[in-house]
Amino acid sequence: MQDHIPRTLIALCVGLAAACSDQTVSDSTSNADATSTDSSSADTDPAESGTDGETSAETSTQTDTDTETGPLDETDTETDTGTDDGPPPDMGVPPDPNEQIPPPDEEGCHAIYAQDLLPTFELVIHPVVWAQLETEWLEGQMNEDLGVNPKPYHPLQEFRYGDIVIKDAEIRLRGNPTYWYPDDKLQFQIGFHTNDPDGRFLGIKRLALDAATFNRHLLRDRLAYAVMRDVGIKAPCANNARVNINGEYYGIFTSVEKVDEVFLERNFDDPTGDLWKRANWVLKTNEDTSNDDRVDAMRDAETLEELFTYLDIEQALRVFAAEAVLPDSDGMWAGGLNFYMYDEPIGGKFMLLPWDMDNVFERFNDEPDGEYPVNPDPFVWEKPTTHGRPWYDIPVADPTWFALYIDLIDEIVHDGYTPEKMHERIDTWSAQIHDAVFEDVNKPYSNNLYTNKVAELHEYVDGRYIFVHEWLLCWQGGGVDNGQGYCELP
Repeated sequence: MQDHIPRTLIALCVGLAAACSDQTVSDSTSNADATSTDSSSADTDPAESGTDGETSAETSTQTDTDTETGPLDETDTETDTGTDDGPPPDMGVPPDPNEQIPPPDEEGCHAIYAQDLLPTFELVIHPVVWAQLETEWLEGQMNEDLGVNPKPYHPLQEFRYGDIVIKDAEIRLRGNPTYWYPDDKLQFQIGFHTNDPDGRFLGIKRLALDAATFNRHLLRDRLAYAVMRDVGIKAPCANNARVNINGEYYGIFTSVEKVDEVFLERNFDDPTGDLWKRANWVLKTNEDTSNDDRVDAMRDAETLEELFTYLDIEQALRVFAAEAVLPDSDGMWAGGLNFYMYDEPIGGKFMLLPWDMDNVFERFNDEPDGEYPVNPDPFVWEKPTTHGRPWYDIPVADPTWFALYIDLIDEIVHDGYTPEKMHERIDTWSAQIHDAVFEDVNKPYSNNLYTNKVAELHEYVDGRYIFVHEWLLCWQGGGVDNGQGYCELP
């Protein structure tokens, strides 16, 4: 008897190929659903409090369920009847995943992160692996406390994008296990290099698929990084993506470019320097040949002269200014740990690279005297759980560097954060992902709350622009430090 490819597998492959067509931006530039406001929400940052403090007094009834459901298991139920149906069909040779890498988009981003693209990634995950991922999600904090890796890679039976099929990729969870809530949608990282060091998908080593709980309009990272790139900061590219698992639509994610060797090659003339991830000072490149002498010397710097030896202060101030305008609660400006440092070989200094920007914009929603006030002061504010920010404090204490910091905030708010530009992007991108969001039954919130959060984002960027503009008028109009860092006119 000849071996046969099971009909269920053939049907799965054909179905995945048919479902894999990309979706582009709708011509619509506004979302009619985003007209109501969620006046009862109090978005508490899980990364700070560890609790879900958001409540919603919604009166509408959601037609789809908010409970998370796993993808359907694909099993082979075919029985062998002994009938000779002839040789198996020719499935063809899948295209080389790196044979025709598309050109970058107009701002230099990899085409998979183009803003007019809503890609669909198809994953085939064995039921045993899916059960492992679900268990790891529920037990992530316990495993981390025990010293067990909470995010190990697992075999991915198939990764498919259009005609590209990769069968040696691996999948793991991503994010901070402390804030993996049971009803949340799982977040993933796909590694194309884990089995083959040279493995790539269109030149990419990793795909990061993010769905942070409180990023409920799904635009925080995408919009924040766009602002940063607009004002000359080497920041990751990001868009949104649909993910299908075992033939079922699992949900929409933010697809974020990883800061890794491929990112360095895209952004720097010399990408061979040391890349450090701040969270635990982990070296991500040149692990076998480098040491921590230079990064330790920068960390030990106590004077402006010492810091200037190792840090590109002007470049770092530009990042700090952008974080202050957004604002961002997890970067160094706020005393957070979400950033990378690149020891750039040509200039011989470290450069600050932003990362993980899902605690921005309307994440700030407390009263003026609260921990996360709606409009934190761009010079004074520091998060309650700060880890320190010496590379910010040292230069802004110098009058010359402080004057540059003010000029950079002026440039960023008036070139990269104008209401017209911000509203256009929010409208265009929310229209692009509207259907994918509404069809996502695994997101841990209702469609009505999503719509309210889009409206809240619109409202926030208006208010933030006005606040920072008026803040600048004080400092640029002869204002002085009142002794606590706040500007007041003489």
